[in-house]
Amino acid sequence: MNNKLLPILALAAILLSACGVSEADIQLTVLAAETNAVGTVYAQLTQIALLTPSATFTLAATNTPAITNTPFATATTGLAAAPTGGCDVMTFVSDVTVPDGEEMSPNENFTKTWELKNDGTCEWTTAYTVAFDSGDQMGGPSSQPLTAAVAPGATGQISVELVAPATPGTYSSYWVIRNNAGQIFGSFFVQIKVA
Repeated sequence: MNNKLLPILALAAILLSACGVSEADIQLTVLAAETNAVGTVYAQLTQIALLTPSATFTLAATNTPAITNTPFATATTGLAAAPTGGCDVMTFVSDVTVPDGEEMSPNENFTKTWELKNDGTCEWTTAYTVAFDSGDQMGGPSSQPLTAAVAPGATGQISVELVAPATPGTYSSYWVIRNNAGQIFGSFFVQIKVA
């Protein structure tokens, strides 16, 4: 309680007792004065609290990478994917054969086919090649020409002949497209499990 109020309360109690006020009236008056004093102190503390800035927790913004079909370079082969503007742009559509995680027998021959969309402005001619980039080559070619042209906005199927490794495990093979100038774009893969 505020020390300045005590003398005032004591004086009020003396004056009231001198006027012939009963003890009960004095206690009620003192209780009312204390209640008012406490209310005043709480009000002042509330005002101070409202004026004092408090820490707030704000989630920091994060940079979430977007999934894109941007070409990349790998440490395994060092094939550097040179950007080619809007000319050569590839979008993965679907696995036509051998879905990811398919089980194979050791040394099993298989054909992996991808459905890819030409989202660029240049036609993918038969001078373009599909090239092994990284991972397990699985007996596939280092590169091979596309078997058919793919016009801008169209989809095409690209296939490679592969052989499952002899040792049980999970294997992934990453592939890219190389244009007629040797620039690499796009990325797609096959993943199998050898039982």
